[in-house]
Amino acid sequence: MAEMNFEGLADLDRYFERIGEDVEKAEDVALKAGGEIIAQHQRQNVNRSDKNQPHIADNITVSKARESKGAEKFVSIGPNKKVAYRARFLEYGTSKMPPYPFIEKGRDEGEASAVEVMARILTAPIK
Repeated sequence: MAEMNFEGLADLDRYFERIGEDVEKAEDVALKAGGEIIAQHQRQNVNRSDKNQPHIADNITVSKARESKGAEKFVSIGPNKKVAYRARFLEYGTSKMPPYPFIEKGRDEGEASAVEVMARILTAPIK
């Protein structure tokens, strides 16, 4: 009967544990970077008014990474509380104006780039 001895399993285990920790740290950075790409597309797709008030484009933000109840991490991207009520009218329209979905359009335009950047950030600790 053949006998097999494995050496270095403890080192390998520590290595994978360290990579796991690095990837976990990179998650927040990746989500924020991807969120910033989508936020930039949203900013480009919203018009600026001539009124003396906070502009929606200047108030589109990306939150810190948070965990949902299902333990999935996410960031919120969009207009902050200062302009959210006006942004809702633009995104969905009113009885007197058609919708101008800059939030949805920004997501659609930036999704591929955001995913690419996030994948690059997440795989960097493994390489």
